[in-house]
Amino acid sequence: MPGPVVIATYELCKRYRGRTVVDRVSITVERGDVYGFLGPNGAGKSTTLRMLLGLVRPTAGRVELFGRPLGDRRVLARVGAIVEAPSLYGYLSGRDNLRMLSDLSGGAPAARLDEALDRVDLRDRADDPVRIYSHGMKQRLAIAAALLPRPELIILDEPTNGLDPMGIRDMRALVRSLAADDGITVLLSSHLLAEVEQVCNRAAIIARGARVWEGEVAGLLAGRRRVRLRARPLEAARGVARELGAEAREVEAGVLHVARDGTGGEITPATLVARLVAAGVEVDEIAEEAPTLEEVFMSLVAGAEPGADRTEAA
Repeated sequence: MPGPVVIATYELCKRYRGRTVVDRVSITVERGDVYGFLGPNGAGKSTTLRMLLGLVRPTAGRVELFGRPLGDRRVLARVGAIVEAPSLYGYLSGRDNLRMLSDLSGGAPAARLDEALDRVDLRDRADDPVRIYSHGMKQRLAIAAALLPRPELIILDEPTNGLDPMGIRDMRALVRSLAADDGITVLLSSHLLAEVEQVCNRAAIIARGARVWEGEVAGLLAGRRRVRLRARPLEAARGVARELGAEAREVEAGVLHVARDGTGGEITPATLVARLVAAGVEVDEIAEEAPTLEEVFMSLVAGAEPGADRTEAA
């Protein structure tokens, strides 16, 4: 069952000097989601996040957080966010940086600072100067600052940018843990497809400022399952696929991807083999598979036009 709505945007738009940066974007984030906001660089992701936090005024449309209008101060008190690279003082320790950041929002007791440092696995480095922190440690310190007010929602803009593979792995584990162990709803903006595929349960894809898809990540992939087929003669195999109302696309020499109406899910290997054998086609290899998120992403983004939206039920 869907949870209560934490974020809802309605036809959100932003224009700068006549140029549309965000074009009628509507998304719904439910309590408990790790929600991916996915799109190429320059797609309008960061501008949308800034509008969610009241840092940028929309040209049109509206934002609701926890069912209340964005202007309600009590609402923003329930949100933690990292939207830009964190501003940290290199000559201060991690703990002192946290203390300064907490003072900007009313302050936090020393015990809460320690809890936040523990949560991001920085307690043993808390008294070191930030100038010797790795990029990943600085990112985790920024998340600790966002966790200080015990938020119900945390918004992260490209949290793995610039991290090495180990740092990316650690950040993914932290994001999953915030949702699973702390009960925090997470909105994660990223252009990294693997990040969203591995971490998020629901997502939206934005391209050229417009949303082109929203739904469950697993459903996006499972609903586009296809059959991988190596058969001879290839043209005869194509003919059988067409008889079944399917598209057969050659993806490498002698190999077809067979999917009905380009979406798959309706033609099984058993059905296809039976028809191929009956037609005298030799089958060397056949298997059902799901496309990668990268393949689906590219198909949705390629040629995307504002308003060309595909939303799937969660």
